[in-house]
Amino acid sequence: MATRLRHRPTGEEEDAAALKLGPEFNNAGCLLISEVKYLLENRDKDAPDTAVYNKTLEYVKTFTKFSTTDSASAVRETLRREPALTQFETAQIANLCPADAEEAKSVIPRSVTYLSSNMKILILNANSLVKIDDDRLQALLDEIQTMRKFQT
Repeated sequence: MATRLRHRPTGEEEDAAALKLGPEFNNAGCLLISEVKYLLENRDKDAPDTAVYNKTLEYVKTFTKFSTTDSASAVRETLRREPALTQFETAQIANLCPADAEEAKSVIPRSVTYLSSNMKILILNANSLVKIDDDRLQALLDEIQTMRKFQT
């Protein structure tokens, strides 16, 4: 009679809503959809002609927010200057382009405790408490919207 081995988690359970994606994602970088589009389109001539590849390429062409690598790089650099944002949050803000801080807080899952607009946003990030206020978040979102509007 064969026995089945059970995998028993040794740490915390995975929970995407709380940004607990598992140990293999702890130090993983996050790409913008616009960056994935660039990588797929500039792949060697022998790109696979598979359903997954073609659907992925179609998806990124549909949902890319920045048409040039320069504009995607500028957005990434703008968000990178804000130390309170994780790589995941940076990518999600750039991919979703929320119009205001309230929308950003409601659509981007994170390990964040948001307080009222006059108070600070507290983010638990790598065991350190980092702060960003709604006005700063709104300024970042406005800057991204401007970049998106005037991209070449």
